[in-house]
Amino acid sequence: MMSLIVLHHKKNVMKKKLVLTLIILAPFIVSAQSEIINSWNDPNTINQNLTVHKIVIAALIYDQGVRRIVEDYVVSLYPGIATQSYLLMGDSLVTDEAGESQKLKSQGFDGILIMKHSGSNDQQQYIPGRAPVSYTTWGGYWGYWGGPHWVNHYNPGTPGHVQNTYTWFVQVNVYSLITNTLIYSANTSTTRPGGTVPLFEDVSNAIQSQLRTDGIIL
Repeated sequence: MMSLIVLHHKKNVMKKKLVLTLIILAPFIVSAQSEIINSWNDPNTINQNLTVHKIVIAALIYDQGVRRIVEDYVVSLYPGIATQSYLLMGDSLVTDEAGESQKLKSQGFDGILIMKHSGSNDQQQYIPGRAPVSYTTWGGYWGYWGGPHWVNHYNPGTPGHVQNTYTWFVQVNVYSLITNTLIYSANTSTTRPGGTVPLFEDVSNAIQSQLRTDGIIL
């Protein structure tokens, strides 16, 4: 019987530790949320029939493995009309723009979407501490001191701390291969993205609806 009581007590302690761990980690596991800071699109896109029907997706990322993952994800958002740049142009830099454009157009592509990391910002914010609930009234404090926790009558509460907030910026441009002109541009910001891949994936989700609503991509 005693062993069952001890086992039950251990389970309760483990549950409390798990809940406490989740509370501590919660601020760090919240998914990132990208927002469009500003955007521009060519008002003549629809009038001049420049809406993109078949597009190349290019993520300008030095790590080629990460680049492939990001481009694969973005392509999945535009099924049937998008193709990864690494499949069409490989890993090398574009040195012959006219030649590459002609090659892409000959394969039926009429647009290219380019994404790149354009900067980052690290801000520090002081988060004030909080006194224990029992300290809010004199009676509560007295009861805490004289209650079952009287041995540990001193409780420092939650101390204040400095929190770093990392914000990453990504720029997205869409060019028409027909006129070789910029037809859409957006600057985005993402707080605590959790890595390069989730950063670019979240940005892609943020701009997807705008690209279709504005008639940039069919």
